[in-house]
Amino acid sequence: MDVKDIGIKKNRVLISFLLILVALAFVITFVFMWWEYASQDHYKYLRENAIEVEATIVFYNYDYCTSDKNTRNWVTIYEYESEWGTIYRGRYAVHLDESAAKEEVGEKIKIYIDPNSDWSDKHLPSFDYERALRDAIIWCIPIPIVLYLLIYRCIYRNIMNNKIKKKVYGSTYNNDRIIHSPQPNTVSQGEVTKVLKWIVCYVKVKYEDERGVSREKWARSWFTHKEAKYLQQKKTIIIVPYKNTYGILEERPAVNKE
Repeated sequence: MDVKDIGIKKNRVLISFLLILVALAFVITFVFMWWEYASQDHYKYLRENAIEVEATIVFYNYDYCTSDKNTRNWVTIYEYESEWGTIYRGRYAVHLDESAAKEEVGEKIKIYIDPNSDWSDKHLPSFDYERALRDAIIWCIPIPIVLYLLIYRCIYRNIMNNKIKKKVYGSTYNNDRIIHSPQPNTVSQGEVTKVLKWIVCYVKVKYEDERGVSREKWARSWFTHKEAKYLQQKKTIIIVPYKNTYGILEERPAVNKE
């Protein structure tokens, strides 16, 4: 009969991978928001010091940035040479039709330039210190949560589960489906006393630790609703006391779908 591991033997590669992706996404966004706030001074400077000038569209070419296998885009490029010798160049417009891009060549357009650098654009940037700071602070809030999920739920729990498995099966244990027998005096029994169900489930177990002291603690692992229901119905389960914590070592019969 097929079985699915519950607790320390369960493969958590997928959830670990997802937690890493989520943490990276939030951290990158967090950094970007604070960079955006720090950029407000520069935007304000450009707003106050940029000069409006008349540039010329000098050529067009194939736009590798926005084109794909189904769309061919063409971009027109403007150019302006200042009195102090700086050449300002940038993208002006993107066209689906090459002929439309070609017709723009030679046209005069209004752009803004920074006299102290080679920055130029069709529009002046806007700045809003309060909005940028508010957005940056808002994105600070989920960072401790995602770091907790990554460090504790992913990295730390995987390390602890591996240590518990080494205790039970020996230093040569690996995560294959070969049946391994627990080493003597490594496993014990615990009584499921409470189950808390949410998006994930938590299981509370009454057991005796390695020193024979009676304890009642929440398991550190997450469980699916099916796993929690199985453990609650079984009531007396196999656990592995380990220092000040424990690991659940159970297998749930898989449901065969025909």
